[in-house]
Amino acid sequence: MFSWNLLGVLLWVIIILYLVFVVQNIRKRRIMMIIKKHQKYSWPNFLLDLLEIAVFLVGICWLFNKTLLDNPDLEDQSIISSKVTYQPLVMNTGAGNSSYVTINSKKKKISTQTYTYYRAGKKSIVSSDFATVAYGKNPLDLNAARIPYQKKKLQKMDRRYQRAYVAIYTATYKKVWQNGLGMHAGHTATRYYLIRIPDASFIKEK
Repeated sequence: MFSWNLLGVLLWVIIILYLVFVVQNIRKRRIMMIIKKHQKYSWPNFLLDLLEIAVFLVGICWLFNKTLLDNPDLEDQSIISSKVTYQPLVMNTGAGNSSYVTINSKKKKISTQTYTYYRAGKKSIVSSDFATVAYGKNPLDLNAARIPYQKKKLQKMDRRYQRAYVAIYTATYKKVWQNGLGMHAGHTATRYYLIRIPDASFIKEK
């Protein structure tokens, strides 16, 4: 079956071949200029060099951004499909106070933080870059507000699970040609964990 990601592969092949062409073309024109015109430099030739190099730089920057720095609109349903799964939390009753989530922090200049939570028969650890802990009446905090959760659905889960669950949002690139340009078609765009707990007393810090 044809994959739209082949478009991205083709673009990278084209940009590499164009680089080879630019190098060879610049070299050829310089040799011809020296042999036929006995010149080592001319403005028209210099400007043509700049134009070819500029086209290459624009192309490689655009393709690099499309492939490695893509930042899609999560609400754009033409390129993104999404789903949210809800899983109840299990209280950790080990040493110390019982808790739903443990925050592990490292005291460094560039700090790192992870959240550990438990589901039935499973322990999960997620980075704070892709997760948040929300407690109190509002199921959404400022960090999770950038993810298109449905607040009414979260409130429904609040009632079902007594505010003790994780809402896992998964966005996937649709298999369309626009996503194929960056070789993302069919791949996961992002996954975010909203860890919901009743209040801050259910957090354990390390």
